[in-house]
Amino acid sequence: MRRSSALRAAVLTLVLAVLVGGVYLISRSLLPHASSSAEAPSATESPVPTGVQMTTGSAQVALTFNDGPDPTWTPLVLKTLRQFHVKATFCLLGKNAAAYPALVRAIVADGHTLCNHTWNEDLDLGSRPRLDIEGNLLRTSQAIHAAAPQAPIKYFRQPGGNWTPQLVDVAEDLGMTGLHWAVDPRDWEEPAAAAIIATVTEGTRAGSIVLLHDGGGDRQNTATALATFLPGLLSRFQLEALPVDAPGAGQSRLPSPSRQPGGQSQSAAVGSAKGS
Repeated sequence: MRRSSALRAAVLTLVLAVLVGGVYLISRSLLPHASSSAEAPSATESPVPTGVQMTTGSAQVALTFNDGPDPTWTPLVLKTLRQFHVKATFCLLGKNAAAYPALVRAIVADGHTLCNHTWNEDLDLGSRPRLDIEGNLLRTSQAIHAAAPQAPIKYFRQPGGNWTPQLVDVAEDLGMTGLHWAVDPRDWEEPAAAAIIATVTEGTRAGSIVLLHDGGGDRQNTATALATFLPGLLSRFQLEALPVDAPGAGQSRLPSPSRQPGGQSQSAAVGSAKGS
Protein backbone atom coordinates (compact mmCIF):
# COMPACT_ATOMS: atom_id res chain seq x y z
CA MET A 1 0.00 0.00 0.00
CA ARG A 2 2.77 2.38 0.93
CA ARG A 3 4.66 1.46 -2.24
CA SER A 4 1.55 2.17 -4.36
CA SER A 5 1.04 5.57 -2.70
CA ALA A 6 4.69 6.47 -3.21
CA LEU A 7 4.45 5.49 -6.87
CA ARG A 8 1.34 7.62 -7.39
CA ALA A 9 3.06 10.57 -5.72
CA ALA A 10 6.12 10.21 -7.93
CA VAL A 11 3.99 10.04 -11.08
CA LEU A 12 1.99 13.10 -9.99
CA THR A 13 5.18 15.05 -9.32
CA LEU A 14 6.54 14.15 -12.76
CA VAL A 15 3.31 15.20 -14.49
CA LEU A 16 3.28 18.54 -12.66
CA ALA A 17 6.92 19.16 -13.60
CA VAL A 18 6.16 18.50 -17.27
CA LEU A 19 3.13 20.82 -17.18
CA VAL A 20 5.04 23.65 -15.50
CA GLY A 21 7.91 23.30 -17.96
CA GLY A 22 5.52 23.37 -20.89
CA VAL A 23 3.80 26.52 -19.64
CA TYR A 24 7.18 28.21 -19.20
CA LEU A 25 8.33 27.35 -22.70
CA ILE A 26 5.06 28.53 -24.24
CA SER A 27 5.23 31.83 -22.34
CA ARG A 28 8.83 32.34 -23.51
CA SER A 29 7.78 31.86 -27.12
CA LEU A 30 4.97 34.41 -26.81
CA LEU A 31 6.99 37.15 -25.14
CA PRO A 32 9.26 39.45 -27.21
CA HIS A 33 12.96 38.85 -26.74
CA ALA A 34 14.85 41.68 -25.13
CA SER A 35 17.87 42.67 -27.18
CA SER A 36 21.14 43.71 -25.66
CA SER A 37 22.72 47.04 -26.47
CA ALA A 38 25.06 45.20 -28.82
CA GLU A 39 22.03 44.04 -30.80
CA ALA A 40 20.38 47.43 -31.09
CA PRO A 41 18.67 47.80 -34.48
CA SER A 42 20.56 49.71 -37.13
CA ALA A 43 19.18 52.79 -38.81
CA THR A 44 18.42 50.81 -41.95
CA GLU A 45 15.80 48.81 -40.01
CA SER A 46 13.67 51.92 -39.43
CA PRO A 47 10.60 52.32 -41.63
CA VAL A 48 11.28 54.42 -44.72
CA PRO A 49 8.36 56.65 -45.77
CA THR A 50 6.96 56.82 -49.26
CA GLY A 51 8.89 59.23 -51.44
CA VAL A 52 12.35 58.23 -50.20
CA GLN A 53 14.61 56.70 -52.85
CA MET A 54 16.21 53.39 -51.81
CA THR A 55 17.55 52.17 -55.18
CA THR A 56 18.79 53.83 -58.34
CA GLY A 57 15.74 52.67 -60.28
CA SER A 58 17.99 51.18 -62.95
CA ALA A 59 20.70 48.55 -63.32
CA GLN A 60 23.30 51.11 -62.33
CA VAL A 61 24.87 51.15 -58.86
CA ALA A 62 25.42 54.38 -56.94
CA LEU A 63 28.15 54.94 -54.35
CA THR A 64 27.26 57.61 -51.80
CA PHE A 65 29.51 59.26 -49.22
CA ASN A 66 28.26 60.88 -46.02
CA ASP A 67 29.56 63.45 -43.53
CA GLY A 68 32.08 65.32 -45.68
CA PRO A 69 33.75 67.22 -46.92
CA ASP A 70 36.73 66.31 -44.77
CA PRO A 71 40.22 67.74 -45.43
CA THR A 72 41.91 64.36 -44.89
CA TRP A 73 39.56 61.77 -46.34
CA THR A 74 37.59 63.54 -49.08
CA PRO A 75 40.68 64.23 -51.23
CA LEU A 76 41.72 60.58 -50.86
CA VAL A 77 38.27 59.35 -51.89
CA LEU A 78 38.18 61.78 -54.83
CA LYS A 79 41.60 60.58 -55.98
CA THR A 80 40.48 56.95 -55.95
CA LEU A 81 37.23 57.70 -57.78
CA ARG A 82 39.17 59.68 -60.36
CA GLN A 83 41.62 56.81 -60.81
CA PHE A 84 38.78 54.40 -61.64
CA HIS A 85 36.71 56.97 -63.59
CA VAL A 86 33.78 56.59 -61.20
CA LYS A 87 31.22 59.27 -60.37
CA ALA A 88 29.51 59.21 -56.96
CA THR A 89 27.12 61.18 -54.78
CA PHE A 90 28.40 63.19 -51.81
CA CYS A 91 26.02 63.91 -48.93
CA LEU A 92 27.50 67.02 -47.35
CA LEU A 93 27.10 68.44 -43.86
CA GLY A 94 26.46 72.16 -44.02
CA LYS A 95 29.00 73.01 -41.33
CA ASN A 96 31.70 71.11 -43.24
CA ALA A 97 30.77 72.71 -46.55
CA ALA A 98 31.10 76.11 -44.88
CA ALA A 99 34.48 75.15 -43.39
CA TYR A 100 35.95 73.59 -46.55
CA PRO A 101 34.41 75.31 -49.59
CA ALA A 102 37.37 74.38 -51.81
CA LEU A 103 36.55 70.70 -51.28
CA VAL A 104 32.94 71.31 -52.29
CA ARG A 105 34.21 72.85 -55.51
CA ALA A 106 36.58 69.91 -56.04
CA ILE A 107 33.69 67.45 -55.70
CA VAL A 108 31.64 69.41 -58.23
CA ALA A 109 34.59 69.83 -60.60
CA ASP A 110 35.00 66.06 -60.73
CA GLY A 111 31.39 65.65 -61.84
CA HIS A 112 29.89 64.17 -58.69
CA THR A 113 26.32 64.73 -57.48
CA LEU A 114 25.62 66.71 -54.30
CA CYS A 115 23.21 65.79 -51.52
CA ASN A 116 22.10 67.79 -48.47
CA HIS A 117 22.89 65.88 -45.23
CA THR A 118 21.70 68.56 -42.74
CA TRP A 119 23.81 71.20 -41.08
CA ASN A 120 25.31 69.21 -38.22
CA GLU A 121 24.00 65.64 -38.47
CA ASP A 122 20.99 66.08 -36.21
CA LEU A 123 19.62 62.55 -35.77
CA ASP A 124 16.42 63.92 -34.25
CA LEU A 125 15.70 66.52 -36.89
CA GLY A 126 12.54 64.75 -38.01
CA SER A 127 10.92 65.27 -34.60
CA ARG A 128 11.50 69.03 -34.59
CA PRO A 129 9.02 71.71 -35.71
CA ARG A 130 8.61 72.07 -39.45
CA LEU A 131 10.15 75.55 -39.53
CA ASP A 132 13.25 74.27 -37.73
CA ILE A 133 13.62 71.43 -40.25
CA GLU A 134 13.27 73.87 -43.11
CA GLY A 135 15.80 76.23 -41.54
CA ASN A 136 18.34 73.44 -41.13
CA LEU A 137 18.04 72.23 -44.71
CA LEU A 138 18.09 75.74 -46.15
CA ARG A 139 21.13 76.70 -44.13
CA THR A 140 22.94 73.61 -45.42
CA SER A 141 22.05 74.26 -49.05
CA GLN A 142 23.12 77.88 -48.68
CA ALA A 143 26.54 76.81 -47.37
CA ILE A 144 26.97 74.42 -50.29
CA HIS A 145 25.89 77.04 -52.82
CA ALA A 146 28.18 79.61 -51.26
CA ALA A 147 31.03 77.34 -52.37
CA ALA A 148 29.51 76.13 -55.64
CA PRO A 149 26.69 78.52 -56.65
CA GLN A 150 25.52 76.64 -59.75
CA ALA A 151 25.70 73.10 -58.38
CA PRO A 152 22.33 71.32 -58.23
CA ILE A 153 21.35 69.82 -54.87
CA LYS A 154 18.65 67.35 -55.80
CA TYR A 155 18.81 64.95 -52.85
CA PHE A 156 18.47 65.03 -49.07
CA ARG A 157 19.66 62.28 -46.73
CA GLN A 158 18.53 62.26 -43.11
CA PRO A 159 21.28 61.24 -40.66
CA GLY A 160 20.82 57.75 -39.28
CA GLY A 161 18.06 57.07 -41.76
CA ASN A 162 15.71 58.46 -39.10
CA TRP A 163 13.02 59.41 -41.58
CA THR A 164 9.66 60.96 -40.81
CA PRO A 165 6.94 61.92 -43.30
CA GLN A 166 7.44 65.55 -42.31
CA LEU A 167 11.13 65.40 -43.25
CA VAL A 168 10.24 64.01 -46.66
CA ASP A 169 7.60 66.70 -47.17
CA VAL A 170 9.96 69.55 -46.26
CA ALA A 171 12.71 68.18 -48.49
CA GLU A 172 10.28 67.88 -51.38
CA ASP A 173 9.04 71.43 -50.80
CA LEU A 174 12.66 72.54 -51.12
CA GLY A 175 13.12 70.57 -54.33
CA MET A 176 15.00 67.59 -52.91
CA THR A 177 14.24 63.87 -53.01
CA GLY A 178 14.84 61.83 -49.86
CA LEU A 179 17.78 59.46 -50.34
CA HIS A 180 18.24 56.24 -48.38
CA TRP A 181 20.43 53.23 -49.21
CA ALA A 182 20.36 49.49 -49.83
CA VAL A 183 23.87 48.43 -48.77
CA ASP A 184 25.39 49.57 -45.47
CA PRO A 185 28.83 48.22 -44.50
CA ARG A 186 28.59 50.26 -41.28
CA ASP A 187 31.93 51.89 -42.00
CA TRP A 188 30.95 54.65 -39.57
CA GLU A 189 31.87 52.13 -36.87
CA GLU A 190 35.39 51.99 -38.36
CA PRO A 191 35.48 48.23 -39.01
CA ALA A 192 38.42 46.58 -40.74
CA ALA A 193 38.74 47.25 -44.46
CA ALA A 194 38.15 43.55 -45.14
CA ALA A 195 34.72 43.73 -43.49
CA ILE A 196 33.74 46.76 -45.58
CA ILE A 197 34.93 45.04 -48.75
CA ALA A 198 33.00 41.85 -47.97
CA THR A 199 29.72 43.65 -47.23
CA VAL A 200 29.85 45.84 -50.32
CA THR A 201 31.00 43.06 -52.63
CA GLU A 202 28.49 40.49 -51.40
CA GLY A 203 25.57 42.85 -50.80
CA THR A 204 25.58 44.97 -53.93
CA ARG A 205 23.02 44.14 -56.60
CA ALA A 206 21.86 45.92 -59.74
CA GLY A 207 20.24 49.17 -58.61
CA SER A 208 21.90 49.26 -55.18
CA ILE A 209 22.67 52.52 -53.43
CA VAL A 210 25.77 51.92 -51.29
CA LEU A 211 26.32 53.92 -48.09
CA LEU A 212 29.90 54.96 -47.28
CA HIS A 213 31.57 57.81 -45.37
CA ASP A 214 34.29 60.31 -46.23
CA GLY A 215 33.97 62.23 -42.97
CA GLY A 216 32.94 62.00 -39.34
CA GLY A 217 35.86 59.91 -38.11
CA ASP A 218 38.90 57.95 -39.19
CA ARG A 219 38.03 56.81 -42.73
CA GLN A 220 41.33 55.17 -43.65
CA ASN A 221 39.70 51.74 -43.76
CA THR A 222 36.92 53.07 -45.96
CA ALA A 223 39.45 54.60 -48.34
CA THR A 224 41.43 51.35 -48.43
CA ALA A 225 38.30 49.30 -49.01
CA LEU A 226 37.13 51.62 -51.79
CA ALA A 227 40.34 51.18 -53.77
CA THR A 228 40.11 47.41 -53.27
CA PHE A 229 36.47 46.67 -54.10
CA LEU A 230 36.05 49.08 -57.02
CA PRO A 231 37.67 46.83 -59.67
CA GLY A 232 35.34 43.97 -58.75
CA LEU A 233 32.24 46.17 -58.73
CA LEU A 234 33.17 47.70 -62.07
CA SER A 235 33.45 44.23 -63.57
CA ARG A 236 29.84 43.54 -62.53
CA PHE A 237 28.05 46.89 -62.66
CA GLN A 238 28.04 50.34 -64.13
CA LEU A 239 28.77 52.81 -61.32
CA GLU A 240 27.26 56.27 -61.70
CA ALA A 241 26.42 59.32 -59.65
CA LEU A 242 22.72 59.66 -58.98
CA PRO A 243 21.29 61.73 -61.82
CA VAL A 244 20.29 65.31 -61.13
CA ASP A 245 17.63 65.17 -63.85
CA ALA A 246 15.94 61.96 -62.68
CA PRO A 247 12.15 61.92 -62.22
CA GLY A 248 11.42 62.92 -58.65
CA ALA A 249 14.77 64.62 -58.17
CA GLY A 250 13.79 68.24 -57.82
CA GLN A 251 15.78 71.44 -57.99
CA SER A 252 16.97 72.66 -54.62
CA ARG A 253 15.43 76.05 -53.98
CA LEU A 254 16.94 78.64 -51.69
CA PRO A 255 14.75 81.19 -49.88
CA SER A 256 14.39 84.81 -50.80
CA PRO A 257 16.10 87.26 -48.41
CA SER A 258 12.77 87.87 -46.65
CA ARG A 259 12.45 84.15 -45.99
CA GLN A 260 15.79 83.56 -44.32
CA PRO A 261 15.44 81.11 -41.41
CA GLY A 262 15.87 82.74 -38.07
CA GLY A 263 15.90 79.66 -35.85
CA GLN A 264 19.11 78.04 -34.69
CA SER A 265 17.71 74.64 -33.76
CA GLN A 266 20.04 73.15 -36.35
CA SER A 267 22.77 73.57 -33.75
CA ALA A 268 20.95 71.15 -31.47
CA ALA A 269 22.34 67.76 -30.53
CA VAL A 270 24.83 66.36 -32.98
CA GLY A 271 24.36 62.60 -33.25
CA SER A 272 27.18 60.53 -31.90
CA ALA A 273 25.51 57.23 -32.74
CA LYS A 274 25.59 57.32 -36.49
CA GLY A 275 24.75 54.95 -39.28
CA SER A 276 24.37 57.72 -41.77
